[in-house]
Amino acid sequence: MKLFLSSLLAILVTGCSIFRSPKQTVTITATPPDSVIFVNGQTVQSPAILSMRRDEDVRIKCIKDGYYPSVHVIGHSLSTTGILDIIGLVLIILPGAGLFTAGAWSLDETSVDITLVPMPNN
Repeated sequence: MKLFLSSLLAILVTGCSIFRSPKQTVTITATPPDSVIFVNGQTVQSPAILSMRRDEDVRIKCIKDGYYPSVHVIGHSLSTTGILDIIGLVLIILPGAGLFTAGAWSLDETSVDITLVPMPNN
């Protein structure tokens, strides 16, 4: 009975990545507020609240006339549920399937504040 309960518990606590959303909310703000923001090539307004894939880097570019452009990249890394899937993979093969989903990852940042630096007057 203990072996059955241990096996059942191992199955329930691993493979969690399959059940996590493949997207994560990211908030981007820029100063000055009327700056143009590009997120993965798409134009957005500040402040922007976006739903981005967990398993892909997010590339942010911010521009405005009279200011130096700014580029910021949000990386991604293995999440806690992804680590649990690896542990489960050692115990039972089924949880390893979660490692092939976006839920096994998390974005390294969920809030980005960009302040553009003015160019010197000529």
